[in-house]
Amino acid sequence: MSPRFALAAATLILSMFTVPAFAQERMFRTAKAAPGKQIRLSVAGNLTKECTPGPLPEMAVITPPKNGTLAIRDGNMKAGSLKRCPDLRVPVRGVFYMANPGFSGTDEVVYEVKRSDGRTQSISIRIEVGAGQGPATTPGLSTDL
Repeated sequence: MSPRFALAAATLILSMFTVPAFAQERMFRTAKAAPGKQIRLSVAGNLTKECTPGPLPEMAVITPPKNGTLAIRDGNMKAGSLKRCPDLRVPVRGVFYMANPGFSGTDEVVYEVKRSDGRTQSISIRIEVGAGQGPATTPGLSTDL
């Protein structure tokens, strides 16, 4: 094999496996919910190094739930865990799910988050719905912003 051909072949192989800087990330999660009760699936904001709010990410529902509702709402949250700005309240956008009353089983939602820096995430969440499920038994999820 000629050196020129070997270099061309190596370049082609590397380019097939190189991921663009702002490729779409895919995330898969699970959650638990009780019928007729709202839970927060996620929240996203944008805080600069100087502790000032940046533009909120864009969110879009890709696959709505078949057995409930999905809502995207804006609100404010305390930055809290950020030591450099612990008392700051920042604008955020949250995703909330509520299963239909009386529904028990599995539901699924997919939504997309586009950040101001060009990063995009596709988030797929499989939700187990049943009596006794919900925020009290699902760490990290709550019903408000």
